[in-house]
Amino acid sequence: MKILVVDDEEEILNMLKRALSLEDYEVVTVSEPHKAIELMKSELFNLVLCDIRMPGMSGLDLLKVLKQINPLANILMMTGYSSLFYVVDCLGSGAVDYLIKPFEDIEIVRKALDEARNRIHRWQTALRIRSFPGVDELSDSPSI
Repeated sequence: MKILVVDDEEEILNMLKRALSLEDYEVVTVSEPHKAIELMKSELFNLVLCDIRMPGMSGLDLLKVLKQINPLANILMMTGYSSLFYVVDCLGSGAVDYLIKPFEDIEIVRKALDEARNRIHRWQTALRIRSFPGVDELSDSPSI
């Protein structure tokens, strides 16, 4: 399954790419929110990890744009600045989880992504059962 990682910190991008590639994710990283928008328009990403504070566009604004492009995308927000305002705003805007950086253990990220991947599989199964047209367009992963 493909995952898009958006963060302005190269160390975070590199660490997540290495760790998640070992988990059989196809990881695409970008450091600029506008590049993430272009990628989301041209490729299917059901999973996105997105930083909240980035130059040029906030992660919250990016979240809203990405959800317009792909309403079924599971977007997990990341930040080094934890506050109840950010949590409520992100979750209220469609994020499925909120992760605090720095990650003391990459296992926290893996668990959150596993939950999101399982959610996507449940949705895909439900859509297949109901035989909605175009359901195969929702997945870039093999059938369950």
